[in-house]
Amino acid sequence: MRKPQRLIVASLLGAGALAVAAQVNAQNPAADAEPAAATAASAAPAKPVPLSVAGPVAKSTVERLLLNDAARVGQRIVAVGEHGYTISSDDEGATWQRAAGLRRTMLTKVAFVDDKTGWLVGHDGLIAATDDGGATWKEQRYAPADEAPLLGVFARDASNAIAVGAYGLYLETSDGGSTWTARKIALGDDDRHLNAITAFGAGKLAIVGESGSVLISADQGATWAAATPPYEGSYFGALAIGKEALMIYGLRGQAFVTADAGATWTAAVGSGPVTLLGGGVAADGSVTLVGSAGSVRISRDAGKTFAPLAPSKIAAFSTALPLDATHALLFGEAGTSVLDLAGAAQ
Repeated sequence: MRKPQRLIVASLLGAGALAVAAQVNAQNPAADAEPAAATAASAAPAKPVPLSVAGPVAKSTVERLLLNDAARVGQRIVAVGEHGYTISSDDEGATWQRAAGLRRTMLTKVAFVDDKTGWLVGHDGLIAATDDGGATWKEQRYAPADEAPLLGVFARDASNAIAVGAYGLYLETSDGGSTWTARKIALGDDDRHLNAITAFGAGKLAIVGESGSVLISADQGATWAAATPPYEGSYFGALAIGKEALMIYGLRGQAFVTADAGATWTAAVGSGPVTLLGGGVAADGSVTLVGSAGSVRISRDAGKTFAPLAPSKIAAFSTALPLDATHALLFGEAGTSVLDLAGAAQ
């Protein structure tokens, strides 16, 4: 029998007014003292609803949206979030268009191979693909009866992709998503939530998740090995740093960098104390991490040390995309906002 469902962070901020803090606590209640006041999203099968219709999205609507993830696709930015919203901007976030073809479920992550081909994942086991840069999406998987949200996605090329999620769920495709096959990659009967997957170094992948889960693959996902975690709390994201390094981050602002694929770790200074949920790396190598309670941290030394920044909105942030050398676009529970990076320590 399946264990009672735990709250899962990569709903990120939950539906509507749910707080980030409540969901991160659920993955390791003893590791974080932030208040828990939310309940899990309903696991009941979703009722059929009309698919989304393409069109412009008003600024006031964007500001009310919960946006969980975003990716740069050539000159376009694509963001995903609640109610099946997938929106794109071709003018650095000034205006947004909604994509067509998705049902109203929570979308959690998006990844692209190039400026045309990509995948997104979400609750109810949803996977959808695009071949036109996110203008339209075609559903490839929908499994609400499994009660296992998908929380991360990695796209290697137009044929090969990997999706990860709750209870150790790991799905892979080698035919562009025509079929998705489940595979168990954790040892024993471990069913910890897998929160994120990212590429780093030369052909390496990393998966991070609940209760200190860190898995490394040196062969594009063919095999996986558990790395010794530097912290036993949950991790919610990972970033490639430079040519070979990897940063992982999560509860209580814990952030660590490895230059040897997880054999050794160095703790980042100044990354805490609030929970970190996402981030990005700019062309100049600077690293921006964001999270709960309006937390924004920036590093200009490859993740060794971080300095805090004050954003224009005090909201939980899910990720950050660099716009230029001095600005980043933040996403989260209040839509989008532009962050001026000039105030950070040089």
